[in-house]
This record gives sequence, structure tokens and C-alpha cells, in this order.
Amino acid sequence: MSSTKKIKPFIEHNQPTWSKLEDLLASLGRKPSKKQIDQLGLLYRKISSHYAYAQTYFSAHEVTDYLKTLVIRSHNIIYGAKKKNQWKTIIQFFLHQFPQLFYQRVQFFLIALFLLATGFILAYFLTFVNDDYARIFLGNLTPLHPDEISKQQWNHAIASSSIMINNIYVAFFCFAWGALLGIGTVYALFLNGAMIGALAALYQKIGGNYVFWAHILPHGIIELTAIFIAGSAGLSLAYHFFVPGEQTRYQSFKKEGKVTIKLIFGVIPMFVLAAIIEGYLTPAPWPYWTKYLFAALTFALLLLYFGRPFIKEGMIRTVEIDKESKVI
Repeated sequence: MSSTKKIKPFIEHNQPTWSKLEDLLASLGRKPSKKQIDQLGLLYRKISSHYAYAQTYFSAHEVTDYLKTLVIRSHNIIYGAKKKNQWKTIIQFFLHQFPQLFYQRVQFFLIALFLLATGFILAYFLTFVNDDYARIFLGNLTPLHPDEISKQQWNHAIASSSIMINNIYVAFFCFAWGALLGIGTVYALFLNGAMIGALAALYQKIGGNYVFWAHILPHGIIELTAIFIAGSAGLSLAYHFFVPGEQTRYQSFKKEGKVTIKLIFGVIPMFVLAAIIEGYLTPAPWPYWTKYLFAALTFALLLLYFGRPFIKEGMIRTVEIDKESKVI
């Protein structure tokens, strides 16, 4: 059959579907419903195949241009709606789901905090007693004199990006090692605490602790919180392997992995923000008290952000207790 003979039955057979799509496109408002988008997606896939067929057998015919127009219009609406929904989902995640996931695993966060604090305290006191212990925790890292810290010449963009990449690596390291029974996670948290503790002791001994903490806390509050969350994700993963409950170890591990990976997704913007602060604010020639003030502000904002589920839960319990007392 020639291409000319194919056109007529092709149009007659598929015209109702095209008309249906045209009617649907004409009826769509500014905010299509999920049902309309689903129906549009179904028609879009059908007519895309019609367009591919027409492009192959009668590309010069006007019906091919007509189908191309329908496909483009449908594509723009479908993927435009999906893009909007994706942004809505992301915003909802950071506004509500991420703090809620933190709340549900706060016990692992506290364990991560304890591990890092243990490393910090041990390294601090050992180094304070004897500088030689610092080599165990710091390796070849040589701390700058307090007077030299503010004199460093920074390429802010390079410093910020390299810091961000390193911190994200640490977060994934803490999380991924949770799959290895949590041993690597414990090690990473302890070692990070020990490095900070050894540095703090060295600066304390030369009277530079005020300068040291002024350069650590502005970004460190956010950065350490993110590391604790990443560590809590790894610890939670390991815990659900050892304590699977009524599920098999594999099922429990797989289920928790799907949830805790969201925590890692959540901390990435925190590391980005911390890196920007460390790359631009840390070396800024501002008075040290302003950096302490900035650190206090970040701490207050983090408390407010992650504390909302605790406040909400407390209010719910108060209401329940009040109801019970009225019943009694």
C-alpha cells in the first residue's frame, strides 16, 4: 500500500483520539488535576506513537505537523506540571519530612553526638597534657598560629567548593559504613571529634582558643549537626540489621536504608551552607564577637527548625492528658 493510501485510514482510525486530546487540552485550567494529567499522559503516549508513524510514512503531509503540535503542547503541560510537583515535593520534604525523620531517630543522633564528644574530650586532655599526642589525631596537620589565621589569603570559591565536597564525603562515609555493621561510622565520628579536640587543646595552650573557636563555630554548628545526622543514619542502619524485629534482617535493613538515605539527602544543603560560610565568612576580617554572634544565631535557627516535631508532639500529649483528666 502506498503512503497516500495509508493516510486516509490512518486519519479515520485515529481522529477520535486526537479530538479527545484537543478537547482535553482546551478544558485544562491553570492548575490541572491529577486525573487530568494522568489522562493527558495516556493520550500523549498514544499520539506520540501516531506522530512517529506519520513522520516515517508521510512526513510531508499536513497531518504530521498537526500531530507534532499536539505532542509538543501535551509534553509541555505534562512535564511542566511534573516539574512543579517535584519542587513542591522537595519544599515539603525540607519543611516537614526532614525534621520529622530527625525526630524519629533522635536517639541515634544523641549516640553520634556522644561518640564525637568522647573523641573530642579524650584527644583534648591527652594533647593538653602532652603535645606529642596531637600527632596521633592530626597526623601531618600543622595548626597555624592565631595571628596567622586571619592573614590567610583565600580563594573563596575554591575553598568553599573543596570544603563542601569534603564534608559531603564525610557524611556519605558515616552513612555508608553503617552498612558495615556501624563500625566505620563509630570510627569516623570518634576521629572527627578527636581532631577537633586535639586542635582545641593546642590553641588553648598558646592562648589562642578565642580566635580558634571564632573560626570554627560559625560554620561548625551547622557542619557538626549535619555530621551527627549522617552518623545517626549510619547507626540506625546498623541497628536495624542487628535488631530486625518481626522482619528478616534483609527486609529490615532494606526498609531502613530507603528511609535513612533521605536523611543524607537532607544534610547536603546543610553542608553546602556550612561550606559557603567557611569559605567566605570564616576568613572575613570581622570582629571575633560578630562571628560568635553569628554562631549563636545558627544554633538558635537549628533548634527552631529541628525542634518543631518535639514541640508538636509535646502539644499532642498535653491535649491527650487533658482529655484523659476530663474523662476521669
